[in-house]
Amino acid sequence: MRILSARAREIVLNRAQRRIEATVILRVAAAGGEHEVRVRTAAPIRAAGGAPLKERLIASAKLIVAMGGGGAALPEAEVIRTAA
Repeated sequence: MRILSARAREIVLNRAQRRIEATVILRVAAAGGEHEVRVRTAAPIRAAGGAPLKERLIASAKLIVAMGGGGAALPEAEVIRTAA
């Protein structure tokens, strides 16, 4: 599996939990074709010494897809549409 592109959409501020929620759209090359995967994930607004917010959201989505898409390890994340 190879990630061809990634972009964050439907970005929402959750002030109560101090997190940013977003749908990350990944273009994935796997099984001889290209597929689009949409993953709903969240990240803290600030992460001392961490990567910029957009990069953290995309990294979280990539990890969810790489782990099989179940989102069991990250309950705030869910795969909206899996790769075909």
